[in-house]
Amino acid sequence: MTTSLQTFFLLGPEIALVAASLVVFLAGAFAGLRGGWSVAIVGIVGAMALSGGQPTDGETLVSGSVTIDGFSIFVRWMVLSLGLLLALVQAGDLFRSAVGHNSLHNRGGTCEEAGTFLILLAGLSLVGAANDLVLLFVGLELVSIPTYILLALKRTDPHGQEASLKYFFLSLVASALFLYAAVCFYGMGGSTSLAAIGARLQSNDETIVGMVVVLLPVALGMAMAGVAFRLAAVPMHFYAPDVYEGTSPGNAALLSTLPKIAGLVLLVRLLALGIPAAGSLTATDAASIGAGATSHLTLFWQLTAVLAALTMTVGNVMALLQKNLRRLLACSSIAHAGYLLVGVAVAAAAAAAQADRTLQAHVSDTSWTLGLGGMSASLFYLATYVLATTGIFAAITYLGHRWPEWNSGSGPRPPREEIAVIDDLNGLSGTNPVAAFALALFLLSLAGIPPLPGFWGKLSLAASALEVDWNAPIGFGSRRAVFVALAVILVLNAAIAAAYYLRIIAAIYFRTTKRGVQTDGGLSAGFAMLICMALLLMVMLQPRGLFVSASRAGSGSTFASIRVQHPTQTIDPQ
Repeated sequence: MTTSLQTFFLLGPEIALVAASLVVFLAGAFAGLRGGWSVAIVGIVGAMALSGGQPTDGETLVSGSVTIDGFSIFVRWMVLSLGLLLALVQAGDLFRSAVGHNSLHNRGGTCEEAGTFLILLAGLSLVGAANDLVLLFVGLELVSIPTYILLALKRTDPHGQEASLKYFFLSLVASALFLYAAVCFYGMGGSTSLAAIGARLQSNDETIVGMVVVLLPVALGMAMAGVAFRLAAVPMHFYAPDVYEGTSPGNAALLSTLPKIAGLVLLVRLLALGIPAAGSLTATDAASIGAGATSHLTLFWQLTAVLAALTMTVGNVMALLQKNLRRLLACSSIAHAGYLLVGVAVAAAAAAAQADRTLQAHVSDTSWTLGLGGMSASLFYLATYVLATTGIFAAITYLGHRWPEWNSGSGPRPPREEIAVIDDLNGLSGTNPVAAFALALFLLSLAGIPPLPGFWGKLSLAASALEVDWNAPIGFGSRRAVFVALAVILVLNAAIAAAYYLRIIAAIYFRTTKRGVQTDGGLSAGFAMLICMALLLMVMLQPRGLFVSASRAGSGSTFASIRVQHPTQTIDPQ
């Protein structure tokens, strides 16, 4: 693949983010700029304007290693919108200084943090548009490296440094595992192009099939481990509570949202390798679905289904035992990674079922289409989850610190204490009713209480799981039995999660407080909280718009376009 001017045009939003980051870095170093986050917000808005100027009528544009289609556009807009909200949260974030003897300083204008954050957003958006292993890995590293730099910059106390080091070392392990997996996929496909690798996976050549059968479990296993770290899924979940507790609320919001988008996109890329091109499932082309692709899809849904069940259960059980607010939200983040994996498993199982029917009957059957199935449900749920989670951390950032216990006018003022445990929110409804209502709304959405968006997300995931092989008998160990069990596990975990979410709401509305909070976290964080609340209410009252967008992004034709460059829709790099 070659790169042309069209490639740079398609990557205009990402280039705008990088350019804004360079402005922030250079202006901060040489011009004394202190409003770094203000420039970052302007850069994100500029990237949105460039993204809005690109084709959005369903056409798939391919140039070099970049594909712009419904899926990549959905991911890009989610990244930019979420980045704008997180920039507002970070701009008002307060953190403890290691040299100020527990003093707190507002570093909202730090240019290093703002510039690094913009690079992170550019890398994540690049992951959504990549159709080549090299570009995909570069994008993932542009997510990982800025993340642990932000963790180290924001908190310089011992707990903050511990959190950044833990994330740093585990991020290296996850990146190495994915890189080894990429090497295996390169060996199977003979190319770094995802389209070429997918074509080799679907080949019926006996030599290729033999190599794929040997390498596929190793490659997919290591790739899943790298994805699990970014999703905070089992077995790479154990870092989350310690890192969330040690870092700032703004960084905790970042960790619980942006890496999950990267993990889900990576799963989509891996899944698409085994899905045939749109229109190729005909009687004459049935032989094009090779045993390698069938093995890939089968192993994919089996691994993902097991990880989904374990992750949601482990996360919710861990959350029940937590009293620290950020550790509880970290465990909640683990559980929601499990919910997201349900939809991915459904999508893989649906594609595997179609491959089985094609190999056996040599007929076309489009009932596997993912537009109304698992992947669309996962994308919808991801959007509702990141909105509610960002709102919670924006509210915690805005509330800031508890009022100090200071009874003597002559003694030194005691250090301010951040909101740390659930009891710190006692009686919040009496002292700050707007923040209390916003927190309750976000928590109820995460719990899946109707008619909030989180309920529709969980319902769509459970319904999509029940649709797998819906007309087949339920036999022990059958595909339908597995997904019926997975839907039951999801519903039971939603009930478990409601217990600890309602415990926080009970502290807000049904307990009294002796100290209260200072609401000194910055107006920008409070503004982000209000925006999240307004958007959540809009989706609650009119969820159809988000459903339609997620359905288009997760449709079967979109997944096929990730794999195959359609000649009539491809920009010729020559």
